[in-house]
Amino acid sequence: MADHQSLLFEDAESVTRRSALNVVHASAASVAAFGPDYFAGFESMRALTYSTSIPMIAGLLSEHHFADFECVFGHGGILSREAEEILAFQYAVREKLADCLLAGNRGAGPQADVQRRVANDEVRFFVVKDAIAHAKIYLLASAEKRRVMVGSANLSERAFSGRQAETLVVFDDDEVAWEHYSRQYEAVRDAATNRVPLPQAPLPKEQVRVEEVPALAEAETHPDGTTLFVPNPALDEETYSVPAVTTRIEAIKPLLRRGLAGLRPDRGGRLRIAPKVVKEIVRITRSREAEAAPPTYLTRTGDGFTLSGQDFTLAASEDDARADVACWLEFFDNYHNGFVGDVPRLQRDYFTFMCWFYFAPLMCDLRNAALRNNAFSFDQPLFAVLYGSSNCGKTSLVETLMASMFSHPRIVDSQDFTPGKLRGLQQAYKRFPVVFDDITRDRFSRHADEIIKDETIPYREYPCFALSMNADARSFKPEIVKRCLMIYTRTALPGDNTLARRRLQRSVAAIRGRMGTALFRMFLREAMAAVDDASHDQDVAVDALNLASDVLCGLFERLKPADARLPGWCEPMTLAEYQQRAFERPRRYLSTLLEPARYSRAHRPPEGCWSIVGDKVIVSVASIEFARTRADIPDWLLDDAGSASGKIALIRELTEDFLGRSVRPRWWRR
Repeated sequence: MADHQSLLFEDAESVTRRSALNVVHASAASVAAFGPDYFAGFESMRALTYSTSIPMIAGLLSEHHFADFECVFGHGGILSREAEEILAFQYAVREKLADCLLAGNRGAGPQADVQRRVANDEVRFFVVKDAIAHAKIYLLASAEKRRVMVGSANLSERAFSGRQAETLVVFDDDEVAWEHYSRQYEAVRDAATNRVPLPQAPLPKEQVRVEEVPALAEAETHPDGTTLFVPNPALDEETYSVPAVTTRIEAIKPLLRRGLAGLRPDRGGRLRIAPKVVKEIVRITRSREAEAAPPTYLTRTGDGFTLSGQDFTLAASEDDARADVACWLEFFDNYHNGFVGDVPRLQRDYFTFMCWFYFAPLMCDLRNAALRNNAFSFDQPLFAVLYGSSNCGKTSLVETLMASMFSHPRIVDSQDFTPGKLRGLQQAYKRFPVVFDDITRDRFSRHADEIIKDETIPYREYPCFALSMNADARSFKPEIVKRCLMIYTRTALPGDNTLARRRLQRSVAAIRGRMGTALFRMFLREAMAAVDDASHDQDVAVDALNLASDVLCGLFERLKPADARLPGWCEPMTLAEYQQRAFERPRRYLSTLLEPARYSRAHRPPEGCWSIVGDKVIVSVASIEFARTRADIPDWLLDDAGSASGKIALIRELTEDFLGRSVRPRWWRR
C-alpha cells in the first residue's frame, strides 16, 4: 500500500486528475437500504460531488443542523473542454445557492437558522476550477464516530432516492478509509477550487454580477490572475461527450466565450485569466444582458408612473423608507474605510449626484415648463458626469442608486454612446435614466458635443443621462460644463489596497441586499408635487438640484434614526455651487498666472508676466506653451482678436468676475 501512496495526485496538470487510479481494499460486512438517518447524529459534514441538488443541500442543513458543513461542487458538465463552461457553472452555482439558501423567512425557523450559519461561516461552499472532478465523497464526523460514504451517487435527491442505479459504500470508524478519503477531499478543495462567497441576502437575477463568479473574483484580486485547468485533446485521446447542462449555464456560456476570445490553454491545459480579461467579460456580459432584456421605460400617467407598461406605485411604508435611509447612511459612511483624500467632499459630491439622479424622471417636466414660459436656462441639466480617479466608487454608487430606484441596475454598453444611439435611447427610455459606465475620453470628445448641446428634443418625455469616466479636471469644454452636473473627485481607494476593496464590495453588496425602493418612491411622490407647483411660476427658472436636495434632505431628516444627527454631506445645495466647482482648476491656474508680482508695465510683457492694455489683460507665454496654456483658460474669457503666438489676450471684466477679484498690480492703490 505504501508503494502506491506516492502516486497520489502526481499529475502536475491537475490535482483532480491523477496519474494513477488508487484502489482501496475493503470487505463487505452487510447491505442495507439507504435512509436519511445515514446523515443523522453527526456534528460536521464535508461533501465532494460533481452533480448536485442544491435544494437537497438546503434540506440537509435544515434537518440535521450540522455545526460545520462544507461542500465542494465538481463540474456537472465534467467532460467539457471549455473554460467558459467551467465559469458558467460557477456562475450558476452561486446564483442557485443564494436563491435556495438565502430566500424566505429571515426572522425565525429552519430557513433563518441556515441563513445565520451561512453568515457565521459555519456553512461553506467551494466550486472546482478544474473541469475533471469525478469523485463523490461524504465525510461525516462527531465526537463519538466518523463515517465515510463513497460511490457513484452524487449529492442529489434523485441519486439518493433509489430511483436510479447507484453504488454507495460506507466505512464507519475505519482509520485507513478516513485518512485516504480525507486526503483526497482536501487535495481537491485546497488546490483546485474557488470559495463561493454568498451575499447576506438573496439577489434578483438581474443583480448577480458576472465579476462575482468565484474564479473571476480571484483573477481580479490577484495581480497574476488565476489559472483554470481545461482538458487538452492532445493529452487525452478518449472521446468526450458533454452531458446536458442547465439552461442557465447555456445562457451565460456565449457571453463568457466572447470575453475569453483569443485565450488558449497551454500544452498542459492551463488557461491564465488576467484581471484585464475579467473587465472585458464584465463589459460584454452587461451589455449583452441589457440587450436581451425587454425594453425598460418609465412614463408618467397623471399622478403616477408605469414602468415598462406595469403600474409603478408611489405608495411606500414609512418603516421601509426609514430602513432605506439607514442603509444610505451606512453606505456613505463606508467612504471612511480606506479612501484616501478629501472624504467629506467626496460624500457631499456623491450625495449631490444622488439628488440629481433621484430627480431624473422629473427633469423633463421642469425643462418643458421652462421652454413654454421662455424661461429656459441651464438649471435643469439632462447630463451628469461622474469623473476623476479610478477606484473612487463611481460604478458602485450608480449601481446602488439604480437598485434603490428600480430594484436592479441597468447599464448601457459604452459602445452605444453615439449621437444616433443616444437619440434612440431618448425615445425608447422615456423617463428612465440612461447610464453609461466607463466612457473613454476619446469617445466622449467625439460624440458628447453634438448631443449635449442639442436643446431641441422632439418628445414630451425623455430621460436624463449619467456618465462615469476616468478623466482629469482639464477634460471638458466650458460649453459642456455649463450644461451638465459635473462631479469630480480624486479621493479613492489606493490601487494596491485589495483587502479594503474586497471588504467594501462585500459591505456594499450586503447594503444593497437590504435596500428597497420605498425611499425613492416617497421622494418621487413629494418631488412630483413640488415640480407641479414650480411649473406654474412663469417668471422663475427652477434650480432642479436645489428642489431635489430640499426634498431628499427633508426625507432624511424625517426618517433618520431617532438618536442620530445627519452628517454634513446631507444638506441642500444649488446647481450654481457645483457648476462653479467644475472650474476650480482653471480658476486656480489663472489666478497663479495673474499674480500681482508678475505684473509688467511693458506693452508686450516678458514671458511669464502680464500687463493691462485698455480693457484687456495681456499674458505672455513661451511659444511652446501657448496651446496648452490657452486650453487651460475658459474660452469665454479670451479675446481671440488680440491673441497671437506667445501672447494671450483676456477680457478684463470677465476675467475679474471669474476670479472674484480685481486684476491689478501690487502698487495700484498708490
